[in-house]
Amino acid sequence: MDFISNQEPQIVEMLRILGVDSIEALFEAIPPRLRVPKPMQDDGISESEGMAWIESIAQKNTFPSFKSYLGAGAYQHHVPALVGAITSKSEFLTSYTPYQAEASQGMLQAIFEFQSALAALTGMDVANASLYDGATACAEAALMALRIHKERNKIVLSDALHPHYQKVIEQYVKPHSGEIHRIPYTNDFQLDLKAAQTLIDDKTAAVIVSYPNFLGMIDPVAQVAAHAKTKGALTIVSANPLVYGLYASAAEIGADIAVGDAQPFGLSLSYGGPYLGYMACRQEFVRQLPGRIVGETTDQQGRPGFVLTLQAREQHIRREKATSNICTNQALAALAALVAILWYGKEGIKQLALTNYQRTAYLKHKLATLPGISIPKSDAHFNEFPVSFGIPAEKVQAHFRRHGIEPGFHLGPSLPDHFLVAVTELKTQGDLDHYCEVYNGLI
Repeated sequence: MDFISNQEPQIVEMLRILGVDSIEALFEAIPPRLRVPKPMQDDGISESEGMAWIESIAQKNTFPSFKSYLGAGAYQHHVPALVGAITSKSEFLTSYTPYQAEASQGMLQAIFEFQSALAALTGMDVANASLYDGATACAEAALMALRIHKERNKIVLSDALHPHYQKVIEQYVKPHSGEIHRIPYTNDFQLDLKAAQTLIDDKTAAVIVSYPNFLGMIDPVAQVAAHAKTKGALTIVSANPLVYGLYASAAEIGADIAVGDAQPFGLSLSYGGPYLGYMACRQEFVRQLPGRIVGETTDQQGRPGFVLTLQAREQHIRREKATSNICTNQALAALAALVAILWYGKEGIKQLALTNYQRTAYLKHKLATLPGISIPKSDAHFNEFPVSFGIPAEKVQAHFRRHGIEPGFHLGPSLPDHFLVAVTELKTQGDLDHYCEVYNGLI
C-alpha cells in the first residue's frame, strides 16, 4: 500500500484542532534528554550507502545447506508454483479472517471446494472448513466424541500417536473430566492389538489411532475400529492425508471421525507453520462438528451460491451450546492445500503417494543390508521408518552433519539410539545412495 505523507495544509489544520502551535509541542511531556534531535541534512549516510552497508552485514550470515531426513509430522514436499501464484493474489492474501456470513462468494467457494476435497480423500460424508493444525483437530475430535457419548468419559489413544498431539489432547480433555488410557506399541513399532481390545470397553467414548503412526508404521486400524464398534465407541483416525493416495481411506477402515494435518499438500515447512488441521466425519455427527461448514445453495433466481451452513462459534447467541471456541479457520492455508490437491488430481495423488512409499522403501531396504543397523521388517510403512544405528546418537548426528546430512529425528530417551528417517519425493536415488555411503564411513 502506497503511503502519502501529510503536507503543510493538513499539518496546520490538525494542529489547530488539537489546540497546539507546533508538532514539537505534542512531545513536551517527554524530557528533553530522552528526545532524539531532529536529523540534519548532512547527518548519517545516503539510502544507497545504507543498503550497501546492510548487504555487507547480511553476507556474514551463512548457514550450512543440509539434505534433511527429518519428518515426525512435518514433511518436505514439492510445493507447485501454482500454489503461490493463487494464494498471493490480493483478494485471498489480504482478506479478513472469513468466518462471518458476509464472507465473499469467492472465499466461500474456495472453502467449499476444500471441504469437498477432504471429504473425497478421507471417504467421509462431510468435512469442516479446516482447523488450526493436526494436534488441535485431534483434540477437538476427542471433545466431539465426549459430546456424542455424554455417558462415557474414557478416551483410549495409541501411544504411537504423535507425542505433541497426545499433550494437546490431555490439555483439552482434562477439564471435561475425561480419562485417557494409552495403547502400547510392540517391539516392531506397531500398535498392540490385544492391548487395544482390552482397553476399549463400554465406558470408552472413542479410540484415537494414527495412520501411519508416529513411527511411520501402518497399524491394524480396521481391526481396532471393528472392535470399537462392538463396544459402541467411536474411532478417530489421525492421518497424514497423503497416505490415502496409497492405503485405504478413513471410511474404508471404519473411522467415524478423520482428522490430521494437511501440511503435506501445498504448505512448506516454514520453520513450523502455520499448518492446517482438517476434520471430517460421518453425516450423523455433523451437528457436533466444531468450527464451520460452507454449503452450496441457490438464490431466488436459481443461481448457485455459497453460504455458511453451520456455525458453531462461542460468540453466537447460543454460546453455552457452542461445540467449540474456534473463532477462525486456516483459510489461506486451506486454499494452498486445495490448490495443491487439485494440481495433482486424483491420479496424481496416487502417484505421489506411491513415489513417497517407493523411495522410503528403497532406503529402508538398502540400510537393512548394512552391518550394525536395526530396522523393522514390516513393509507396512509410509514416508518414514525408525532405524537404530547401534551407535550413540550424538556421534551419528555429528558424522552425518559433517557430510551435509541431517540423518533424521532423534527419538529421545525412550529410544535413545533410534532415529526416525523420513523420505519424500524430493529425495533422488543418488541422495539415498549417498546416505548409505555416509553411514559406511561412520562404521
